[in-house]
Amino acid sequence: MRMAIMGAGSLGTIIGALLTKNGYEVDLIDSNVQHVEALNKSGAKIVGLMELVQPVKALTPEQMTGEYDLFLYLVKSTQHDSALPYVAKHLKPQGVVVAMQNGIPEDAVAAVVGKERTVGGIVGWGATWLEPGVSKLTSAPDRMTYDIGEMDGKDTSRINEIVKILSAAGIPEKSTNLIGIRWTKLTINCSFSTMSAVVAGTYGDVLDNPKALTCAAHIWQESLAVAKAAGVSPEPLQGFDIRQLDFSTQRERDEKMPLFSKLLTPHRNIKTGMLYDIEAGRMPEIETAYNGIICNWGQKHGVKTPVNEQVLEIVMGMANGKYKIEPANVDRVKIPDIPA
Repeated sequence: MRMAIMGAGSLGTIIGALLTKNGYEVDLIDSNVQHVEALNKSGAKIVGLMELVQPVKALTPEQMTGEYDLFLYLVKSTQHDSALPYVAKHLKPQGVVVAMQNGIPEDAVAAVVGKERTVGGIVGWGATWLEPGVSKLTSAPDRMTYDIGEMDGKDTSRINEIVKILSAAGIPEKSTNLIGIRWTKLTINCSFSTMSAVVAGTYGDVLDNPKALTCAAHIWQESLAVAKAAGVSPEPLQGFDIRQLDFSTQRERDEKMPLFSKLLTPHRNIKTGMLYDIEAGRMPEIETAYNGIICNWGQKHGVKTPVNEQVLEIVMGMANGKYKIEPANVDRVKIPDIPA
């Protein structure tokens, strides 16, 4: 099987290094020329909660030749237009693309390569790209989970094969409710990745800031309300049912705050890629892969999403230079009134 990782950023570098280390041949594809050169010269270096230097083969999209049986697709949703044509060009007729980005990316991928060649994959761990050739693992190795599934929920031979491959780079499981697990990951990301960007810090900074944590709780609650209206049943992630954190009163919200800390403490060192994008002058994915989805689905299903709308405006304001990149941005959010 000829495999490639399209989008060898923080996650892709680590996945590629571990697959290679465990005997798979995989090409790491990335548009960052300096990153590709560093990977080829010095290997993929993993730091943080894992220490590894692994020789790998890396290419730019323009250097790709021939066709691949499998693409692990990890490109940011803001780069679909530039990346997917390369995938379509170099994917075998019976090949498969595993859409592994945040949000709900399957439809965008399937629109280019075909629904029959698209499956979904949720990455349940975090990493940070530090410099060309170097990624920092910010989640514990025993929390490096994946959920892999067909768009129609069927259990197929190719899903079993992908699960087998990814077992060399973490802990994969099959999912028959892909949209359910997608929504779970979306809820977590919109609550904590977005608030990490708003406070210009890490997940831990969100957990340690009462106002930020309250904002995250309301983002979470709005996401659950949208899911219920849309007929989506969120799946547990790493054994945790996100519906445990639903609330309708201030008392319920305050009683459940310790559960947020318990859930996020293993990942408190994560600094969201959204913030890195803003700091580097790139547009964040908040509209296409994060809170913009909740806002759009909420509008479609008649559910109000005021906190999601506010943080969407704040993050885009940070990216556009309207607001400074500073923790004080959290004070711009007005928490909705709810019964005591």
